[in-house]
Amino acid sequence: MDKKEEKIEIIDLYAEHVYANLVSFNVNPEEICLGMGIRDVKDLTRVNIHTYAHMTIPHFLRFADMVNKQVDLLIEKGVISREPEQ
Repeated sequence: MDKKEEKIEIIDLYAEHVYANLVSFNVNPEEICLGMGIRDVKDLTRVNIHTYAHMTIPHFLRFADMVNKQVDLLIEKGVISREPEQ
């Protein structure tokens, strides 16, 4: 039996665009907190976190599933590979 797809209207007129070259995960039994930040180019041991996204565990699992599906799609299209960088 196929899952019935939910129709969702996404409105992103006021969405902020953030850029990060480092993502951290703070985990507790109730939520996952993703910290997004920029590594300091003058001191690579420092990261300036500028945004935190808090997700419940079920939301994080759905997020992780979607990320994996997107990675698989990019691999299938030949955009990236799972081979480690050299």
